[in-house]
Amino acid sequence: MRKKTDTVAEWLDASSRQDLATSILSSRDPLSLPQARQLATRLNELAPASHEFRVGFIHTYTSHLLDPWLAFESALCGLDCRPYHAPYGQLLQEAEPGSDLVKHQPDVTVFLLQREDLHPDLRQPIAGFDRDQQAKLQDESIDRLLSIVRRFRSHVPGLLVMTLLPRISGPGLGLFDGQAENSESAWWATLKSRLAAQLREHVKSSLFLDLDETMAEHGRERFFDLRYWFSAAFPFSPEAARKVARQIVSLATVSKYPKAKVIALDADNTLWGGIIGEDGMNGIALGPEYPGNAFVAFQRRLLEFQQRGFILVLCSKNNPADLDEVLQKHPHQVLRSEHFAARRVNWEPKPRNLVALAEELNLGLNSFVFVDDSDHECAVVRHELPQIEVVQTPQSPIAVPSCLDRVARLEILSLTAEDRAKTTMYVQERLRRELLQSVNPDGGNVVDYLRSLQMRMRVCFDEPKQLARLSQLTLKTNQFNLTTRRYDERQVQDFLESPDWLVAHFSLADVFGDSGVVGLAIAHRTSPVRAELDTFLMSCRVIGRGAETAFLEAVLARLKSDGIEEVVAEFLPTSKNALVKDFLPSHGFTMGPDGRFLRSLSDASGGDTANASIAVEVVAADSPGLNQRQ
Repeated sequence: MRKKTDTVAEWLDASSRQDLATSILSSRDPLSLPQARQLATRLNELAPASHEFRVGFIHTYTSHLLDPWLAFESALCGLDCRPYHAPYGQLLQEAEPGSDLVKHQPDVTVFLLQREDLHPDLRQPIAGFDRDQQAKLQDESIDRLLSIVRRFRSHVPGLLVMTLLPRISGPGLGLFDGQAENSESAWWATLKSRLAAQLREHVKSSLFLDLDETMAEHGRERFFDLRYWFSAAFPFSPEAARKVARQIVSLATVSKYPKAKVIALDADNTLWGGIIGEDGMNGIALGPEYPGNAFVAFQRRLLEFQQRGFILVLCSKNNPADLDEVLQKHPHQVLRSEHFAARRVNWEPKPRNLVALAEELNLGLNSFVFVDDSDHECAVVRHELPQIEVVQTPQSPIAVPSCLDRVARLEILSLTAEDRAKTTMYVQERLRRELLQSVNPDGGNVVDYLRSLQMRMRVCFDEPKQLARLSQLTLKTNQFNLTTRRYDERQVQDFLESPDWLVAHFSLADVFGDSGVVGLAIAHRTSPVRAELDTFLMSCRVIGRGAETAFLEAVLARLKSDGIEEVVAEFLPTSKNALVKDFLPSHGFTMGPDGRFLRSLSDASGGDTANASIAVEVVAADSPGLNQRQ
């Protein structure tokens, strides 16, 4: 058996950062700290970091020993990590406006807290309290932690990540704890669930990172290193430190890189073992016995990624009839036809098929993650389409189910109803295209097609319930986006609460289903009679149906009713939003000498929200208009 040092030496000879990162990520062997430092140096030599990542730590145990692991995991993701560690044990001091943490301007601030930091009584055994005392202790602990986090939210930018260090030892009641009426494990599970819910509802751009789950992956004895804990107040083993660092870097990767949206999957030796065209239905490995059960587990994992909001598509060199037979008839096939938003099953080169899939879905190639078992196919996609992230499935079936778990861009920071229904929405869009083709087979006038959709638009103003979705739209919408300004939940919340800003959104339904919230406009009142259109965007899913015009006119009508007489807007070109370069002049805006556009509302009714193809419902806002909110 080769020594790990020999393997690392081979890795260090890699000629490209992609090859080195792929070798590291495909290995499940632990690394020593010196090896991680060597590899990080080599990764940075092969390609400099493309983004800077600033992280701050608020901690009641040692945190700076995470730095080399952060540097390693950041190098794997092409990031330059810049950490800041607050003075040991200081919490509220760093929440002040002039603190060093605020000056650091972190992208992510991580709270590394111990459980007893929540309440002094938590230094005592939980099992020693009766039910009423336990309930009171839980309420007080959550209230105290929320009051601290809210102070940080007021002054510290970026994502706030809360962690609680698991117990070094098991439950105080030992094996009986799971059945005990005053179970410690059950109490902590309830507290964490309530805390996460409170953060989700009341602290924008926040996340509860459950280190108990991280510990469960490794086991308590492998997660903690008591030598470091009792000598330096640092709890983590090297393996656990790397895992925690990876999780933190993953959060940065999600925000720094284009959002992954599509998982493009090969079929043979990826979704099942073997080749359907050669082995037949009864010969492929897919079922309750090894190795087929590993591929079943992978398909179930893919369904979980779909629930995170990722779209599944097929990109396979195969006979379509052979593949359809598996999707429709194999008793152990988990993923069926309805789980795939699009497919290319033919003998064309896979790069060509991936480009075609991107065009069909109207998504950029940099939103794709391509999964295949073939050395050749992975290499050719990396070479011809470098903007696509490529994952080669392991040769061992045992490792296949978890092969996507290390892809940082497949983590999510929020989850909306639109995310969960995304595949259904893309299937509905395919049905719309098929309807268009049947109504207009020669590509003629589409008026009859649009009317046949029976579209219904719902326009809402200043609705806080959609906060997560509205922020998400600014962060990921690129093509139909006038300014491409990005706002996190905290910033959108500020707009919603400000008397000088108006936040509008719309959803669109038709005979095939409801698109969910797909459009956003943010306007800023700069004088009693003037407003600036800061943001105007729309999801690519509804492009081409006239929704943008109906929505714009509804927003302008609302601004006019608030006393606005003229609206200023601008188009800020990017490499992806050429689609909207003529949107403003085609909707009554005139370019001024400063390059911005102006539309007067004083000589018009504010725009006609009626549309022959779209029935528009404007929902009354919960709050008054601009400059009238208290």
